[in-house]
Amino acid sequence: MFKDKLNKKLAAALSEHGFEEPKELQLKCIPKINGGADVIGVGPAGCGKSSTIIISAIQKLGMAFEDAPRALIIVSDEVKALEMKEQFKLLSRETDLRAELAFDGGKIDAQTEAIYFGTDIVIGTAKRVLEIYFRKNFNLNKIKLFVIDDAEMIIKNALHGQIDRLALSLPKCQHLVFTNELTPKIEKLIEKFIIAPIVLEVEA
Repeated sequence: MFKDKLNKKLAAALSEHGFEEPKELQLKCIPKINGGADVIGVGPAGCGKSSTIIISAIQKLGMAFEDAPRALIIVSDEVKALEMKEQFKLLSRETDLRAELAFDGGKIDAQTEAIYFGTDIVIGTAKRVLEIYFRKNFNLNKIKLFVIDDAEMIIKNALHGQIDRLALSLPKCQHLVFTNELTPKIEKLIEKFIIAPIVLEVEA
């Protein structure tokens, strides 16, 4: 039933790579995301937050379109960016969607060039995304989906200001935030750019 509501290529990729039984977080979040709601997904490590993000992005975007990215996924560090890119490659194999990385420590010129020449999704750290944006080589005007993963790490690493600048630079779009726990600090972070989100939580 879950896969019946996804496009056929994505559903086939999920089956091919062993995603037979959806996790509780996926069951709760993906229908709401597909419906266009702003969503805060809360759950412990291993509950499927990253896969929920990738499945939702592929489903929402459908196919490649022009050169400016339409989804921006902010992650905590290089390791998470690389992991998410690998999962994207697996699940988008039957589509023509493109994803590029932008993380601290990588070669900024190469990352900038890859984004400039066309991508549908950017997966990156807030600091590096802003650096590329300030170079005027990152068109944010077409963003339809803005995602923050591991929001607790954004707070821990004092990246609130970077998130604020990014959120304020975006056009009106759908917002998704995923976190291990929803703390007052995280609520304060997102209340500046999300109004009345749907909060969906799963237990360990």
